[in-house]
Amino acid sequence: MLPARQSAALKALGKIEGFKNDLNMLKLTLARLPLWLPATPLKKQCDEAIRMIDDLAERFEQKLVVTIVGPCGAGKSTLLNALAGVDDLSAAGHQRPTTDHIIVFGSDPQDAGQLVTNLGSDSVEVKSSPAAALLEHVLIIDTPDTDSKAYRKHSPLVRSAIARSDMLICVFDSENPKRKDHVDFLAPFVRKFNGESLVCVINKCDRQDETELKNRIFPDFLAYIQTAWQTSVDRILCVSARRHLNEPQWDPTAGPKHGFDEFEELQSLIFNSINRAGYVVDRRLENARSLRDFVFDEVGQKVSGCRTSLVAARQKIREAERKSFLDAVSAMKSDDSRQLFGIGLMVYQKLSQRWVGPMGWIIAIWARLLIFGTGMAALLRFGRPVSQILGMISAWRHFKDSKSATADAGNDERVGAGLRTYRLTTMSHWPDIAESLIGGGFNSAVRGVEEMLPTGEALSEKLAGVWRRTLESEIESVSRRLSGPLLQIMFNLPVFGILGYSGWITVKGFLWGEYFAGAFFLHALWSIGIILLLSFFIFQTCVRMAASPERMTTKAFEKMKHQSDQLDMVTPNPVLVQLETVIEMDAMIASRGPG
Repeated sequence: MLPARQSAALKALGKIEGFKNDLNMLKLTLARLPLWLPATPLKKQCDEAIRMIDDLAERFEQKLVVTIVGPCGAGKSTLLNALAGVDDLSAAGHQRPTTDHIIVFGSDPQDAGQLVTNLGSDSVEVKSSPAAALLEHVLIIDTPDTDSKAYRKHSPLVRSAIARSDMLICVFDSENPKRKDHVDFLAPFVRKFNGESLVCVINKCDRQDETELKNRIFPDFLAYIQTAWQTSVDRILCVSARRHLNEPQWDPTAGPKHGFDEFEELQSLIFNSINRAGYVVDRRLENARSLRDFVFDEVGQKVSGCRTSLVAARQKIREAERKSFLDAVSAMKSDDSRQLFGIGLMVYQKLSQRWVGPMGWIIAIWARLLIFGTGMAALLRFGRPVSQILGMISAWRHFKDSKSATADAGNDERVGAGLRTYRLTTMSHWPDIAESLIGGGFNSAVRGVEEMLPTGEALSEKLAGVWRRTLESEIESVSRRLSGPLLQIMFNLPVFGILGYSGWITVKGFLWGEYFAGAFFLHALWSIGIILLLSFFIFQTCVRMAASPERMTTKAFEKMKHQSDQLDMVTPNPVLVQLETVIEMDAMIASRGPG
């Protein structure tokens, strides 16, 4: 069984991978939004957050890193020596720069191995002492001065150290804590700092009057630093690092002015709060979660800021789609005798599949006669007569034994009229839609309606498909009503009656030795034929009344109009697809797990 610490580490790494997966999914969604302007910078934030989480995972098993940064003379080295309990651990004095390389202080030099590799062995010195035994889970870094003559040389080192830090301690001189060069230098690092804790230390506080320090210097600095960095600082502590050296070596004429000193709080923050088993795992996991949540919150804020305009644009597109569809349906209502005949043919084909008995046979024969009698055998051969009859789909079938093919859907007058009307209606509404889209963060390119609308071929295919499915549905519905069990019994019963009567007489005579002449059977056959034809004539009258091509066409168009409220869109509109994606990101952001 795994130790509790290793088990917790494995679980935490799994959760970190979950955070990365959330960001990758968000990144993929943003990549599908080329027209939405905020998508590009937000996608870049996803990349950066994933990179930072990878850095966290890479140093997951490493100790927590506390980095001390500050300008010349602020007392960074003195603070490190005081924390370490060793006066000469890091050189302190008047020579500038006091520190010209990175010093890593810990309990075991081997703990800093990977950190040394990342920062560069030529620029890092690892030190330890008996006092460092208290730092079982922490490494402390002293960095070069941020304002020395070797600034350009030292700057990359400071950046690298801060990037790998879990706690950042920014040291300021109480005599001039608001040094603009130091504050400006640290500002970009602080904004990107993704560690656990950001602490500001006002050092040499014992050199200032206590009342002035508490009532003026500290409040002014707090307000200044929050304004300059645009971020919150976890703690601001006033300390006197020199007071806590083994040999402070005070100037005999300039001793401490007061005893106010928060060094022990800083010491407790490092040695007690974060220097404990499990804290590393918890903090790295929390940092990864914070990075994920930060990016998601950024996306959420962008979407929320655009939501009103985007929802309005979606509503306008929906209304324009519906109006265009209805206008297209109206334009498609032109009469076409060829299509009307084909509708009747399809009705009889459906009926022949449903009817049984003598009437089923005569209906099937009639359907075949209609096909072959009008030169439409090729249509039946290929199984899609509706597509041929209506002429709504581009020529898509090539035959081995026949040269016949369907006409191009774009050349069909009915679909062509619907297509033209659809596009004209949509274009008339587009300027207003485009302004709402631009107000919601979309690129001004959406004003070019020709590039934003689906292609004519796609629209033609969709209109033809909607019309075909609606008509087939109506044909199916009518054929089902005209093939009910009661109707089949009623129309088959007369023929079955004659057949039964003739058969009974014939069997009875055969059993009694009475044989009928051929005229009897001929008369019986004629009677059956006449009854069957009369029944079929009456049935045709019923079909004509219930399923005339004109009546079915009208009903099909009415059904198409009713479908306008349920249709998401006639065909995928590239702008609407992206618009819906942006709006739906709200739900995606809200559904992210707590990790």
